[in-house]
Amino acid sequence: MRNKHFHRLPPLRRRTVLRGALGTLGVAIGLPTLEAMLNSHGTAYAQEGAFPKRFGFYFWGDGVRLEHWNPAATGAGFALSTALMPLTNVKDYVSVVSGTEIRMRGQGHHTGQCGVATGSPYIQQDAGGAPYASTFKLPSIDQVVATAWKVEESTPFRSLELGISTRLNRNEGTTLEFFSHNGPDNANPAERDPQAVFMRLFTDGFVPSNMPQPTGPDPRWALRKSVLDVVRQGAADLKGRIGRTDQLRVDQHLESIRGIENKITQLEMGGGPVALSCAAPAMPGEIDAPNSGEPLIERTEAMSDLLAMALACDLTRVFTISFSCGVSGTTFPDLGINGGRHSLSHDEGADQPGMQASTVFIMERLATFMEKLKAVGEGPGTLLDNCAVMASSDVAEGLPHSLDDYPVLVIGRGGGGLAYPGVHYRSDGQNTSDIHFSVLSALGVPVTSFGGEEGLSSTVIPALLA
Repeated sequence: MRNKHFHRLPPLRRRTVLRGALGTLGVAIGLPTLEAMLNSHGTAYAQEGAFPKRFGFYFWGDGVRLEHWNPAATGAGFALSTALMPLTNVKDYVSVVSGTEIRMRGQGHHTGQCGVATGSPYIQQDAGGAPYASTFKLPSIDQVVATAWKVEESTPFRSLELGISTRLNRNEGTTLEFFSHNGPDNANPAERDPQAVFMRLFTDGFVPSNMPQPTGPDPRWALRKSVLDVVRQGAADLKGRIGRTDQLRVDQHLESIRGIENKITQLEMGGGPVALSCAAPAMPGEIDAPNSGEPLIERTEAMSDLLAMALACDLTRVFTISFSCGVSGTTFPDLGINGGRHSLSHDEGADQPGMQASTVFIMERLATFMEKLKAVGEGPGTLLDNCAVMASSDVAEGLPHSLDDYPVLVIGRGGGGLAYPGVHYRSDGQNTSDIHFSVLSALGVPVTSFGGEEGLSSTVIPALLA
């Protein structure tokens, strides 16, 4: 129910932040959508119009088992397949697209990753003793959106790149190591340390992840107090300017920040082998002893909270989440899988139960992100209502390196532009880039096509659109 005193209160700009100082660092906490920022109907920002749309891409390496991935029925009434069951709580927001193909040809993983990220072929490079090497020819779709929306003029961060597993393929060019690219040999590395993301969101002077960093722990983390303590007076002043409903929402927001701090502290102290912001991750191919591994669940929880906050506070409108890289060394010891997922895709028996189990695990992590977005209110709806999130991999199935019947999800309502409830759309060899162009069109991104050469598309899939 809207606050009855809403109209008597002076409006707040949606970029209102709480500020403080932590030593030589400036600290700023963004605020979620408050009634004092909205028009009289609660449907848009009073001073700046409609709620912003957001775009994201969730990526994982080495494909799926299609027999467990594709739903049996098509249309809006489809039932989730066994691989997709973790998305039950956001099912109405999920569209599944099957039967499309990456039109380019070349080395499987490289072709698939460039194809699903850019709709274009890759640039082959001198492998230098590695099995293969390449880089993207065109920007990835997240950067297409960021450029078209001119987000740097509207938000503090042009885009946010997050990662979960640190077991990366570092020796086959930028294609397999990174998802987000501005162009050839110009990648945007994903940050895999929640502490570093926390510092980036809340403090000035943070060193981006693609800049040189010291080899030891970040001294700013050791010196920090709770950001809530730093901005306490600003929070008290703000609460004197807003109604009771907004006061409660601010309290809830600050408590969620406290929760994030606690989760990150737990990861640092005992949640598993989490690298500090400046520590090198494990080299590809290195496998921990049995019953060890990465804190993939805990890291996802922390990153999900940070991402939801960044989007709710309009710190960014474009993001990518790389659960794992192409040709990944990610292990799943909780599932009894202590070898890398890429090796698993080639070495496991015909039915590949481990591949299926690890796919379900990866979808559980995706569901964590999406459920966090759904839990954030934004006007009459939720943050997920104003997001469009694509999710896919670098191949359809890992064993044959297949590029047809490509597994793609489209999640969210895209600000009202995407089908709701979601559908299962089954194609017969359609260009995978048609999915990308459909999402761009639903978001109102001012482009006339997506991709290049064999992957070029200017065709929308009507079934995906509202």
